[in-house]
Amino acid sequence: MQFRVDTDGMTFIVGGIRGVMDFETKVQVLDKSSGVPLFDVDVMAVLTGERPEQLTVRVVGQPSGIEIGARVRFRDLSARTWEMGDRHGVSFKASRVEPWTAGRASGDGKAAA
Repeated sequence: MQFRVDTDGMTFIVGGIRGVMDFETKVQVLDKSSGVPLFDVDVMAVLTGERPEQLTVRVVGQPSGIEIGARVRFRDLSARTWEMGDRHGVSFKASRVEPWTAGRASGDGKAAA
């Protein structure tokens, strides 16, 4: 099941960007519907009064205009639970990542269903 993530009031700071590589072939993974390469964006998510969390958010397409340490916002941020054997967790995906602009919400609050 996929859940929408409300990013109102959240700040995201970039820690790294890397292409998603197939474990066996070492070839970059492409989005199944668009054929565009996938990238993982490592961020520190900060919400006032809460402890910061490190997240990895998968996006479709090469992020541009974003550097390490930059504030960003995500479009259509969603979370999905996963389970593999005795391991489980939450993965995050967004339609895109953009540089943060003053006066706009960090994630624009809208998420895909």
